[in-house]
Amino acid sequence: MKPSTFLPFVCASLLLACGQDDVTTAQAEAESELNSLQDRVAAITGRAYTAPAEAAVPAQYVQDQQVAGPGISNAGPTQQAVQETGGVRTVTIPSKDFNMPMSQMDFPARWKVQSYDNGAWKVDEPTLKVWDVSGGNYAFGYGQMAQLYQQSGGAIRTPLSPEQVVLQDAVPRMRKLGYELIGQSDAPAVAQAEQRGLDGLYSVGQSRKTSRANMSEWHKGDLRVALVMHWSSFEGPDMGNWSYYFTRLETSADRFDQEKTALLTGLASLRYNPNYFAAYARSEQQKEQQSWGAHDAKMRTNQAAFDAQQQAHRSNVDAMNNSIMGTWKSTNDRMDHQQNATINSIRGEEDVVNPYTGETYKVESGSDQYWMNSNGEYIGTNDVMFDPNAVEQGVDQWRQAPPKP
Repeated sequence: MKPSTFLPFVCASLLLACGQDDVTTAQAEAESELNSLQDRVAAITGRAYTAPAEAAVPAQYVQDQQVAGPGISNAGPTQQAVQETGGVRTVTIPSKDFNMPMSQMDFPARWKVQSYDNGAWKVDEPTLKVWDVSGGNYAFGYGQMAQLYQQSGGAIRTPLSPEQVVLQDAVPRMRKLGYELIGQSDAPAVAQAEQRGLDGLYSVGQSRKTSRANMSEWHKGDLRVALVMHWSSFEGPDMGNWSYYFTRLETSADRFDQEKTALLTGLASLRYNPNYFAAYARSEQQKEQQSWGAHDAKMRTNQAAFDAQQQAHRSNVDAMNNSIMGTWKSTNDRMDHQQNATINSIRGEEDVVNPYTGETYKVESGSDQYWMNSNGEYIGTNDVMFDPNAVEQGVDQWRQAPPKP
């Protein structure tokens, strides 16, 4: 499981910034952003930020596959020993991108937590299971920017409140699995913990960042399920992103109240490493500078061509417009790819192609190959000889889902 739901939106902020006309002003704002980052880190952690020469690296993490959920993927050994203090077990979430701890959370010592080098963790016991369930990631916007984004194939959806997401998205899915909704409520302590991390992230231009959390309760016979929704939005002047995913807890009715409280308390204990914020800020600043450098070079080339062909003014205007649109689409495609790569890295996911529909489908990463049935259910495996059709009823019930190029 990943404690952070906000990193995908930072990539989207680069796309929003590319629409600014004053490159010099934008670069000056980017150069001064680190000072405000120091202030945010101090507000979040209660101490002044000091840039690390080299980030401290915890014990070497054991390479293992991503958790796809109990009963789907085989769980390997834990990445490192967790600390137990009395009745509390502290789980450290790493960032493999920057090779340092990203955050920590506290859970009951009775939980047998398994953690992984990609930042995932899970609990898989006979009467208690906790893991992540993917949700959705959408863009929203206004005017021409939204139209262009949609024309380029982006998913546009007006933001829904967490309560609406439960009713519109979660209820149909859970009913297919035989569950009925008991009720839902806000989880403000979880949202506040994630908001502190969201506020501490580097971003380009003016933006409004929002974290919300919600817990819905479900039942199927004696089985009880709690879905804690992690909801985030990142809104700029013209475009924005919103997304959500769930942390799912599954147990028996007699343990449900105790364990759902433990999950909410653990998620609300989320604490971020200030060195992670600093490393992420440096990485994003470098990407931004490279992007603006390429943009400036392209604009200079276009202007030189325009000046050399003043007699064919209309032809040059059309060529410039086409070039600008091509540059925008190229930048948009690159940012979309970077955004998707960031989402996959943080959530431990990768993209495969549904063999029945041809659509892109996100699965938990860590397996060499995936099999999928017509219901969208999948199995991840590292055994190249494994064929689920050999053990399942029906012909061609499972087909291989190839990775998306």
